[in-house]
Amino acid sequence: MTAKDKTIDNIIRIGLIALIVFWSIMIIAPFVSILLWAVIIAVSAYPAFLWLSKKMGGRSGWAATVFVFLLLILMIGPIAGSLPGFADSIRSLVSQIQSGSLAIPEASEDVRQWPLIGEQLYALWQQASTNLTELLVKFRPQLRDASLTILGSIAAASIAILQFVVAVVIAGVILAHHERAASLAKQLVRRVVPESHDRFVMLTENTVRGVTMGVVGVAIVQSILAGIGFAVIGIPAAAFWAFACLILAVLQLSIALVVVPIAIYVFSNFELLPSLLFIAWNIPILALDNVLKPMLMGRGVDAPMLVIFIGAIGGFISFGFLGLFFGAVVLVIAYDLLILWLDEENAIES
Repeated sequence: MTAKDKTIDNIIRIGLIALIVFWSIMIIAPFVSILLWAVIIAVSAYPAFLWLSKKMGGRSGWAATVFVFLLLILMIGPIAGSLPGFADSIRSLVSQIQSGSLAIPEASEDVRQWPLIGEQLYALWQQASTNLTELLVKFRPQLRDASLTILGSIAAASIAILQFVVAVVIAGVILAHHERAASLAKQLVRRVVPESHDRFVMLTENTVRGVTMGVVGVAIVQSILAGIGFAVIGIPAAAFWAFACLILAVLQLSIALVVVPIAIYVFSNFELLPSLLFIAWNIPILALDNVLKPMLMGRGVDAPMLVIFIGAIGGFISFGFLGLFFGAVVLVIAYDLLILWLDEENAIES
């Protein structure tokens, strides 16, 4: 075979490999986000899974099955629990609007003293309390657009929940074969960074777990505590509003978007003492985001908290919720590579 024939042969082989790689990417592209979620869930839950597996006599398959069922119950349970109350509240609200029996209390004079929005909010509130039907007709186009946006958001959330359920099941499969999965991950990292593969595997694991605890863990704590406050003071559909707080906190939005309007409602419809106690209960809950998150996100990661935080928030802004995890991982690894490179340069110079 001549050199020309060998060149043509190599070009054909490279072309076929590139074609197979391209087709493979196209085939798995619809499932990339689900697979990434499955990996994040498996990595985050691995310590708890090992504990459960030991309690079950080292039977990884059964432990993974129990893990999947428990996680699905914890995820679907609050949603299923909040839907009946939310549906009843919506049904009652629509019925009262149609019958004209919906009574909105008059706005307090203190509302007028609020900066920037006091006068406008007071006038709008007063109109709602005296003639709600006219106000609804006035804002009908905005209400229609808002309804369509809400319906679209509900549909997107339903798809996201379905994808998350599939990801949990795949995570269970990964955990059931965790030894093989860990071996493949280490082999892959070894091909990229043969000198420090164990370090980077551990760095990735700790970063994913830290972000999970800092984001999801804090969100769960905030939503549970907020839900307790809603239920105790008697807010309608308290479970739904607690779940809304969970979604907002996971999406890195302040739960004040839910808590503040409810606090205004409480001040308008309850006695002064319960209202003050409700506010006193929620102020520390709102502050948890700034206290617990830095402590948990940097736990077990040998990198400055600022690097982790910038990576998580920058990843979220650029790539959505998945970017929270992978942004932090990528930036922490980049920081670690930079430090290693600088250390090698200093060693050479000395």
